[in-house]
Amino acid sequence: MNASGAMPANLSPGAAPLEGKKAPLLEVQGLKTYFYTDRGVARAVDGVSFTIPHRSTLGLVGESGCGKSVTALSILRLIASPPGKMIEGSIRLEGTELSSLSEEEMRQVRGNQISMIFQEPMTSLNPVFTVGDQIMEALLLHRYLDRHEAREQAVEMLRRVKIPSPETLIHQYPHQISGGMRQRVMIAMALVCRPKLLIADEPTTALDVTIQAQILELLEELQEEFGMSILLITHDLGIVADLADSVAIMYAGQVAEYAATRELFASPRHPYTLGLFQSRPRLGMKKERLDVIPGVVPNPIDFPQGCRFHPRCSFVAEECRQTPASLEEVAKEHGSACLRVQKRQLELSRT
Repeated sequence: MNASGAMPANLSPGAAPLEGKKAPLLEVQGLKTYFYTDRGVARAVDGVSFTIPHRSTLGLVGESGCGKSVTALSILRLIASPPGKMIEGSIRLEGTELSSLSEEEMRQVRGNQISMIFQEPMTSLNPVFTVGDQIMEALLLHRYLDRHEAREQAVEMLRRVKIPSPETLIHQYPHQISGGMRQRVMIAMALVCRPKLLIADEPTTALDVTIQAQILELLEELQEEFGMSILLITHDLGIVADLADSVAIMYAGQVAEYAATRELFASPRHPYTLGLFQSRPRLGMKKERLDVIPGVVPNPIDFPQGCRFHPRCSFVAEECRQTPASLEEVAKEHGSACLRVQKRQLELSRT
């Protein structure tokens, strides 16, 4: 990204190496979503760009407060206004500009063409309606089925997400089932209309390790069956390694590094990405304490001048404090918004 937050035209983060000439499913370019508060303007998302090809998974990774969830909510136009507002950028789903749709047209997109799984099911499921009624709602709204047909498809979808005795569970309320079952219900709600894109925002955060693995395996199976794409928002690099085709590392409202997953794990370039990798626990590790990235994500109301990561960077140079780095294509389909990395890549290209 350049100083204004715009993405260079020659880079399309999220593009799979083998996508060929087929147009991507989702294209996000120069997205800026700000929140106007009494303390100032919070630039939560400040020039984010990426693409997601058909039948592909993009992992959006970063610490809490980097702007991942706001990016997802901006795509669905679910940012409360006021105080939030998408002030700039383009969001295209198969060529249709979502930012220019009316609210009525956007309601036909949500749950039908793009669905979202949230972090905590109990905050998304309505406690006063049965599981069946909540799944059926999307079918009644988008597929215009009668209640009998909608109930049959809801039961079938619960069966697809491997819920035992779906004919019984459909009559239960969210508080009557376990956390793992609630997450499966959320997946069933999200996929009952066969969306083209599923946004999964930390889909396993509140679950124990065994259930996490089952949910991730289920998502992988359903992606293959339905042919959908996934925007996977997480801070867990292990999940990204298992599921994602490409990765966008977010920091302070911007994309710091983009690469195909295998390339990123083989050769992380941005100092922030390196810090994330070094802070992971590893088998055979003999250190008493994990490595950590010093400091915290900066306040979006008061981002530092120059590179936004420089106050926490162990490789910082004086130029980093003054000049913001742009996310450029420094190698084939591998971009890193770091001045030192870009200079090194330029030097290597000249030798």
